[in-house]
Amino acid sequence: GTLKTIRRALRPNGVFLGAFLGGETLAEMRSSFVLADLERRGGVQPHMSPLVSVADAGSLLQSAGFALPTVDTETIRIGYPDAFTLWHHIRSMGESNATLNRSSVGDMSSLLAAAAIYSEVYGDEAGIPASFQVIYMIGWGPHESQQKPLTRGSAKMSLKDLELDTINDPESSLPDPFKPKA
Repeated sequence: GTLKTIRRALRPNGVFLGAFLGGETLAEMRSSFVLADLERRGGVQPHMSPLVSVADAGSLLQSAGFALPTVDTETIRIGYPDAFTLWHHIRSMGESNATLNRSSVGDMSSLLAAAAIYSEVYGDEAGIPASFQVIYMIGWGPHESQQKPLTRGSAKMSLKDLELDTINDPESSLPDPFKPKA
C-alpha cells in the first residue's frame, strides 16, 4: 500500500519519518462507550475508526521493505470541559467513526450514558481527560552502507556462559564479557 509506495520513492539510504494516532488513543472515551452500550443495548458497537497498535506499526514498516525500522510512542493528554466538547472536536476533524458497518441511527440514550460514565469515571472538577497516543515511525531506504546483522555463530560469548542465576540473586552480577577467562 502506501508505505510500500513511499519506500519505493525514497533514494537509497533516504529516511521516512511518520506519525499517526495509535490504538490507545481516546481509551477513556472508548471504555465509556463500551460500558454505556452494554447497559443500554446489551452489546457493543464501534464508535470510532480502528487504530494501529505499536507492534503493527513496526510490522508495517518491515513488510514495506524499510531498513532499520524504528517505532516510538508518546501519550498526550488534553483536558476538555465535557465529553460533548471532545466529541464536537473529533467530529470537526473528520475523525469520527468511519467504519463500513457503523450504525446509521444514533442512540441518544447511549450517548448521554457514555458522557455521564466518562465524567464520573475519568473526570474531575476541571473536566475530562482525553489521551492521544502518537506513534512515531522511522524507516530507511535500503543501502549497502547500512549496518548489517552479524553472521550466525560469530558471537564472542555464548549465552550459555551468562550466569542466569542473577535473575534469582540480585546481589550477583553478570560476568564481564571483555575480561579474559582465568
